[in-house]
Amino acid sequence: MTHKNAAKEATAKKGKLDWEQVRTRLNAQTQTSGEKITSAEKVQAILEERARALAKSTQVQTGESMQLVVFTLADEMYGIATEYVHEVQPLRDVTPVPCTPDFVVGVINIRGSIYSVVDIRGFFGVAKKDMTEATKVILVNAAGLEVGILADDVRGATSILLDQIKPGLAAQAAVKEEYIQGVTKDMLIILNLEALLRDERIVVREEVG
Repeated sequence: MTHKNAAKEATAKKGKLDWEQVRTRLNAQTQTSGEKITSAEKVQAILEERARALAKSTQVQTGESMQLVVFTLADEMYGIATEYVHEVQPLRDVTPVPCTPDFVVGVINIRGSIYSVVDIRGFFGVAKKDMTEATKVILVNAAGLEVGILADDVRGATSILLDQIKPGLAAQAAVKEEYIQGVTKDMLIILNLEALLRDERIVVREEVG
Protein backbone atom coordinates (compact mmCIF):
# COMPACT_ATOMS: atom_id res chain seq x y z
CA MET A 1 0.00 0.00 0.00
CA THR A 2 1.43 3.30 -0.99
CA HIS A 3 1.71 6.19 1.40
CA LYS A 4 -0.98 8.00 -0.54
CA ASN A 5 -3.46 5.11 -0.26
CA ALA A 6 -2.77 4.76 3.51
CA ALA A 7 -3.59 8.40 4.01
CA LYS A 8 -6.90 8.08 2.14
CA GLU A 9 -7.89 5.06 4.26
CA ALA A 10 -7.12 6.91 7.48
CA THR A 11 -9.17 9.87 6.31
CA ALA A 12 -12.09 7.58 5.46
CA LYS A 13 -11.96 6.02 8.92
CA LYS A 14 -12.00 9.47 10.51
CA GLY A 15 -15.06 10.37 8.47
CA LYS A 16 -17.05 7.37 9.75
CA LEU A 17 -19.24 7.78 12.90
CA ASP A 18 -19.09 5.26 15.67
CA TRP A 19 -22.84 5.23 16.45
CA GLU A 20 -22.41 3.08 19.52
CA GLN A 21 -20.00 5.61 20.97
CA VAL A 22 -22.39 8.45 20.09
CA ARG A 23 -25.29 6.72 21.87
CA THR A 24 -23.13 6.15 24.93
CA ARG A 25 -22.18 9.83 25.05
CA LEU A 26 -25.77 10.98 24.56
CA ASN A 27 -26.99 8.75 27.39
CA ALA A 28 -24.28 10.09 29.67
CA GLN A 29 -25.15 13.72 28.77
CA THR A 30 -28.88 13.07 29.30
CA GLN A 31 -28.23 11.54 32.70
CA THR A 32 -25.99 14.46 33.69
CA SER A 33 -28.53 16.96 32.38
CA GLY A 34 -31.26 15.25 34.40
CA GLU A 35 -29.16 15.52 37.52
CA LYS A 36 -28.59 19.20 36.83
CA ILE A 37 -32.32 19.78 36.33
CA THR A 38 -33.13 18.00 39.58
CA SER A 39 -30.47 20.00 41.37
CA ALA A 40 -31.77 23.24 39.85
CA GLU A 41 -35.31 22.42 40.99
CA LYS A 42 -34.07 21.84 44.54
CA VAL A 43 -32.18 25.13 44.52
CA GLN A 44 -35.26 26.95 43.21
CA ALA A 45 -37.43 25.40 45.92
CA ILE A 46 -34.96 26.46 48.60
CA LEU A 47 -34.81 30.00 47.20
CA GLU A 48 -38.60 30.24 47.08
CA GLU A 49 -38.86 29.04 50.69
CA ARG A 50 -36.30 31.62 51.77
CA ALA A 51 -38.16 34.32 49.86
CA ARG A 52 -41.42 33.40 51.62
CA ALA A 53 -39.70 33.48 55.01
CA LEU A 54 -38.13 36.84 54.22
CA ALA A 55 -41.44 38.24 53.01
CA LYS A 56 -43.14 37.06 56.21
CA SER A 57 -40.39 38.60 58.34
CA THR A 58 -40.57 41.85 56.40
CA GLN A 59 -44.33 41.93 56.77
CA VAL A 60 -44.00 41.69 60.55
CA GLN A 61 -41.26 44.30 60.68
CA THR A 62 -43.08 46.74 58.42
CA GLY A 63 -46.64 45.99 59.57
CA GLU A 64 -48.93 48.79 60.65
CA SER A 65 -48.05 50.05 64.09
CA MET A 66 -49.15 52.60 66.65
CA GLN A 67 -46.84 55.06 68.38
CA LEU A 68 -47.68 55.49 72.05
CA VAL A 69 -46.68 57.57 75.05
CA VAL A 70 -46.59 55.15 77.99
CA PHE A 71 -47.44 56.30 81.51
CA THR A 72 -48.40 54.76 84.83
CA LEU A 73 -51.27 55.15 87.23
CA ALA A 74 -50.67 53.21 90.45
CA ASP A 75 -49.39 49.81 89.26
CA GLU A 76 -51.00 49.88 85.82
CA MET A 77 -49.51 51.01 82.52
CA TYR A 78 -51.45 53.04 80.00
CA GLY A 79 -50.75 54.26 76.50
CA ILE A 80 -51.94 57.32 74.58
CA ALA A 81 -51.41 57.59 70.82
CA THR A 82 -48.67 60.15 70.17
CA GLU A 83 -50.86 61.90 67.61
CA TYR A 84 -52.85 63.30 70.55
CA VAL A 85 -49.89 64.27 72.72
CA HIS A 86 -48.58 67.81 72.58
CA GLU A 87 -45.93 67.57 75.28
CA VAL A 88 -45.15 66.21 78.75
CA GLN A 89 -44.51 68.50 81.71
CA PRO A 90 -43.66 68.00 85.40
CA LEU A 91 -46.61 68.73 87.63
CA ARG A 92 -45.97 71.98 89.45
CA ASP A 93 -47.87 75.09 90.52
CA VAL A 94 -51.33 73.57 90.22
CA THR A 95 -54.15 75.98 91.06
CA PRO A 96 -57.30 74.30 92.44
CA VAL A 97 -60.57 75.45 90.88
CA PRO A 98 -63.75 75.59 93.01
CA CYS A 99 -66.98 73.93 91.85
CA THR A 100 -65.35 71.46 89.52
CA PRO A 101 -65.68 67.65 89.50
CA ASP A 102 -63.36 65.80 91.85
CA PHE A 103 -61.36 64.38 88.94
CA VAL A 104 -60.28 67.89 87.94
CA VAL A 105 -57.04 68.44 89.88
CA GLY A 106 -56.84 72.10 88.96
CA VAL A 107 -55.26 74.24 86.26
CA ILE A 108 -51.67 74.91 85.25
CA ASN A 109 -50.06 77.67 83.25
CA ILE A 110 -47.74 76.50 80.47
CA ARG A 111 -46.08 79.42 78.71
CA GLY A 112 -49.15 81.57 79.13
CA SER A 113 -51.69 78.88 78.17
CA ILE A 114 -54.06 77.53 80.81
CA TYR A 115 -54.75 73.78 80.93
CA SER A 116 -57.15 71.87 83.14
CA VAL A 117 -55.46 68.85 84.71
CA VAL A 118 -57.65 65.75 84.76
CA ASP A 119 -57.09 62.70 86.96
CA ILE A 120 -58.61 59.79 85.03
CA ARG A 121 -58.15 57.22 87.81
CA GLY A 122 -61.83 57.32 88.67
CA PHE A 123 -62.75 56.30 85.13
CA PHE A 124 -60.57 53.20 85.39
CA GLY A 125 -61.11 52.19 89.00
CA VAL A 126 -57.51 52.96 89.96
CA ALA A 127 -56.74 53.99 93.53
CA LYS A 128 -55.43 57.49 94.10
CA LYS A 129 -51.77 58.01 94.86
CA ASP A 130 -49.91 60.89 96.43
CA MET A 131 -48.19 63.21 93.99
CA THR A 132 -44.40 63.00 93.89
CA GLU A 133 -41.54 64.55 91.95
CA ALA A 134 -42.14 61.90 89.29
CA THR A 135 -45.75 63.01 88.73
CA LYS A 136 -46.26 64.36 85.22
CA VAL A 137 -48.89 66.07 83.14
CA ILE A 138 -49.43 64.85 79.57
CA LEU A 139 -50.81 67.71 77.52
CA VAL A 140 -53.20 66.31 74.91
CA ASN A 141 -55.53 67.55 72.24
CA ALA A 142 -58.50 65.29 71.50
CA ALA A 143 -62.27 65.52 71.06
CA GLY A 144 -61.84 69.26 70.57
CA LEU A 145 -60.32 69.70 74.02
CA GLU A 146 -56.86 70.64 75.22
CA VAL A 147 -56.27 69.21 78.67
CA GLY A 148 -53.57 67.76 80.86
CA ILE A 149 -53.77 64.07 81.82
CA LEU A 150 -52.30 63.36 85.26
CA ALA A 151 -49.72 60.53 85.33
CA ASP A 152 -47.78 59.06 88.24
CA ASP A 153 -44.85 58.77 85.85
CA VAL A 154 -44.15 58.77 82.12
CA ARG A 155 -42.10 55.82 80.91
CA GLY A 156 -41.43 57.15 77.42
CA ALA A 157 -42.61 56.30 73.91
CA THR A 158 -43.00 52.93 72.23
CA SER A 159 -44.28 51.39 69.00
CA ILE A 160 -46.85 48.57 69.05
CA LEU A 161 -47.90 46.47 66.05
CA LEU A 162 -51.65 46.67 65.57
CA ASP A 163 -51.97 42.89 65.38
CA GLN A 164 -50.52 42.66 68.89
CA ILE A 165 -53.36 44.71 70.37
CA LYS A 166 -56.15 42.59 71.84
CA PRO A 167 -59.64 43.57 73.02
CA GLY A 168 -60.01 44.95 76.54
CA LEU A 169 -59.88 42.43 79.36
CA ALA A 170 -62.97 41.26 81.19
CA ALA A 171 -61.22 42.41 84.36
CA GLN A 172 -61.84 45.94 83.17
CA ALA A 173 -65.60 45.40 83.42
CA ALA A 174 -65.91 48.45 85.67
CA VAL A 175 -64.64 50.59 82.80
CA LYS A 176 -66.73 51.57 79.83
CA GLU A 177 -65.61 49.49 76.88
CA GLU A 178 -65.26 52.52 74.63
CA TYR A 179 -62.56 53.98 76.91
CA ILE A 180 -60.16 51.16 76.02
CA GLN A 181 -58.87 50.65 72.51
CA GLY A 182 -57.11 47.45 73.47
CA VAL A 183 -54.54 45.70 75.65
CA THR A 184 -51.13 44.28 74.72
CA LYS A 185 -49.62 41.01 75.97
CA ASP A 186 -47.55 43.12 78.41
CA MET A 187 -50.78 44.45 79.95
CA LEU A 188 -50.38 47.91 78.46
CA ILE A 189 -53.85 49.45 78.35
CA ILE A 190 -54.29 51.62 75.26
CA LEU A 191 -56.74 54.44 75.82
CA ASN A 192 -59.39 55.58 73.41
CA LEU A 193 -58.75 59.20 74.29
CA GLU A 194 -61.39 60.62 71.97
CA ALA A 195 -64.12 58.59 73.69
CA LEU A 196 -62.79 59.37 77.16
CA LEU A 197 -62.74 63.12 76.67
CA ARG A 198 -66.24 63.05 75.21
CA ASP A 199 -67.63 61.60 78.44
CA GLU A 200 -70.44 63.82 79.66
CA ARG A 201 -68.90 63.99 83.13
CA ILE A 202 -65.82 65.78 81.89
CA VAL A 203 -66.34 69.52 81.96
CA VAL A 204 -63.42 71.64 80.82
CA ARG A 205 -63.67 75.35 81.46
CA GLU A 206 -62.05 77.36 78.71
CA GLU A 207 -62.03 80.40 80.94
CA VAL A 208 -61.27 80.43 84.64
CA GLY A 209 -62.61 83.36 86.59
